Amino acid sequence: MARRNRMEDVIEAAIRVFHKKGYASASIQDVADEVGMLKGSLYHYIESKEALLARIFEDSAGQFEEMLAAVAKLEGPPVERLRHFARQCSLWYLENIERVAIYVNEWEHLSGKRLKEVKRIRLAYEQQLGGLIGEVKAAGEARADLDVNVATYFTFGALNGLPTWYRRRGADPAEAIADRYAEMIVATVVGGRSAGAVA
Repeated sequence: MARRNRMEDVIEAAIRVFHKKGYASASIQDVADEVGMLKGSLYHYIESKEALLARIFEDSAGQFEEMLAAVAKLEGPPVERLRHFARQCSLWYLENIERVAIYVNEWEHLSGKRLKEVKRIRLAYEQQLGGLIGEVKAAGEARADLDVNVATYFTFGALNGLPTWYRRRGADPAEAIADRYAEMIVATVVGGRSAGAVA
């Protein structure tokens, strides 16, 4: 148990370092200094800087997959599941802004099998969200001319843009921003349909 917790410390330290300095400029020594251990000791937990970046993606993907699985189990009309997903996803992004910034900006530093796996994960996320938006359209709750692919890319673009402007010390709490993002994402999908259909 202690070793697993220490690995979590290493991951969190790497997130802080990669976010602050950028993956390319950061070093394993920087991560070791941040977590408070010798560089040689850090290699007990991770084999390389790239492996550490991949581990951040794997750890984040696990959290995201849990959220998607929870949304899939919800009852009610598809538009409400979309609203719930949009809010929970927005809030997760806001509460993990450093992780998200690394996910959005640093994934191309991976190579080989690690890069292929990240691409697979990103595609799976797109397909799952696209499936949910498609369910909203199939249920007659979306605008008739909705392009599901465009709506999916728009949603991820909006979410992935959060690290560029969100500041934790801003005037609005994360919960309020998540509410607004959810409403805007749903509004994009339902278009000119009656407000009562998405209230």
